[in-house]
Parts: sequence; C-alpha cells; structure tokens
Amino acid sequence: MKRILSLVAGIALYASTVVAQGSLLQFNENITDMFSDNESIMCLQSNESMSFSLPYTAAAKHVEFKYHGIYCVTDVMMAYDVTEKVFLKGLNISGGWQWRRQSGFGIGVSYLSDAEGVFSQMPIYAELRSHYLRNQVTPYTSLTAGYTLPMGRQNGNKEMKREVIKGGVMVGLSIGARYAFNRNIAINAFVGYQLQSLRVQRLANSNLINTDPNYSKIEESIIQNFIKFGFGVNF
Repeated sequence: MKRILSLVAGIALYASTVVAQGSLLQFNENITDMFSDNESIMCLQSNESMSFSLPYTAAAKHVEFKYHGIYCVTDVMMAYDVTEKVFLKGLNISGGWQWRRQSGFGIGVSYLSDAEGVFSQMPIYAELRSHYLRNQVTPYTSLTAGYTLPMGRQNGNKEMKREVIKGGVMVGLSIGARYAFNRNIAINAFVGYQLQSLRVQRLANSNLINTDPNYSKIEESIIQNFIKFGFGVNF
C-alpha cells in the first residue's frame, strides 16, 4: 500500500513540475512578444516622425540655352584705346550658325565713336563663339578677326588736327559669362582685348599757311590697343 501511495505522489509531483515549466515558458514567450511589439511600435512611430519631419525639396529645374541652330547676339560695348588715350562706346551685333554647344561661327559688325569723332569706326569681322557648359550659367569666349572701316572726321585744336584716312585689320578676344532665362533668351557680360591698325594723318600748326616752315603734315600707321567690356542679349 505504501508503495502505491509513493508512486501516486511521484506522478503528481512530476505533473506539477511539467505544468510549472510550461507556464514559465509561456510567460517568457509572452514577455518576449510584448517587448517585440513595443519595439515595432516604437520603430514605426520613429519612422513616421522622421517622414513628417523631413522637408520636401523639389528637384532643381535645369535651364539650358539652345546649342544648335541660328544664334544672334546684341551687345552694348565700351572700349579704351591705350595708344591714343581715347574712350569709345557703341553697339555690336553678331549672328551665325552654332553647329554644337562648344562652337558657333558667324559674322558681326560694330559701330564705335569717341567724343571728338576722330576715331569713330565700323569693324566688320568673323567670329568663333564657344560656350563651355550646358548649365544655366556658362562661361564663353569669342574670337574675332576682320577689317575696320574709318567713320570719323578731321578734328582737333588749331595746333594739331587728326584724321583717320585708312582702316586696317583687327583681331580680338572676349571672355564672359552667359545666363539663360530659357532656351531662347539669355544675357551676357564680357571683358576683352582688341587690336587693330589704322592710318592717321596729323596736321601740326594747321592754322598756318602751307608755305610756313612751321607747318607739318604727317601720315603714320598706328596700332590701337583696346581694353573693352560690355553686356548684351543672346537670342
């Protein structure tokens, strides 16, 4: 009889131990699931907060000026001749065909005048115009070569009169930047150098008669060295 009771007690004790272990395991799983759920909720809340806190940034609009076809440029230009110490101002118009972004070839004409009108002139030239970027703002260069027509008149004081009697070759280089509003309209600004040859007649003591020994008439070829700058419109 005692053996039977001991067997029953052992079975009961084993059953209670298994139940306790199962309950503990279930409790641990519940705790783990609860923490996992809390972490998921916290991550979700964090992601939602970050998504709402990040500002919306629109993509930058790319503006590019046309780089193939007919082009035209109109500039207001000022120039200082370091040779004759003369300041000139005027207008420059050029146009041609741009066969790629880097290169365009055209012809142009300028009209420049000084205060006295002696060195007023009209350069006619060919140009090679190059733009280096496809951005809204791009640097560019313009290389020119041609011939200058004199448009001035004889002027000066009684002791000395000057007159440009013959034109000559001209070459120039401009470096600038172009800003495009859209594919068809842009503005530019530039600085540059221009060299040209002219034939000048100078009359010393021109108020005296030609037989006077103090009267002199000199013709000479000069090289004008222009430092120029300006701004304009591209279309």
